[in-house]
Amino acid sequence: MSDLGRLLGKRIYLFRKQNKLTQAALAERARISNEFMSGIERGAKLPSLPTLERLAAALRVNLKDFFNFNQAGFRRMPPLSREGTDLALLLEALSSQSRRRVLRIVKLLLKSLND
Repeated sequence: MSDLGRLLGKRIYLFRKQNKLTQAALAERARISNEFMSGIERGAKLPSLPTLERLAAALRVNLKDFFNFNQAGFRRMPPLSREGTDLALLLEALSSQSRRRVLRIVKLLLKSLND
């Protein structure tokens, strides 16, 4: 699929995660199949404009937010994997003190794995 499809799928995935929705829950709200929802997030399927409008409404975002790919401040960083994104979203829900604690634990774990 095109880069646009992959970028759009990733944006929808991020909005879904921020809303703490499963693919099935979002698909139900947007009145599409679970399989089609999965294809959209993978960038394998391009939704129609009416489908995008229903997805935006279900995620409580503007349609234009799906296409805001301009992340100039972040271009120096490589894109995160889905696992990295999931971890970042989990950490974001914590207080700053808890995030620092988790970071210290992760650094210790990584150090022990590399020894």
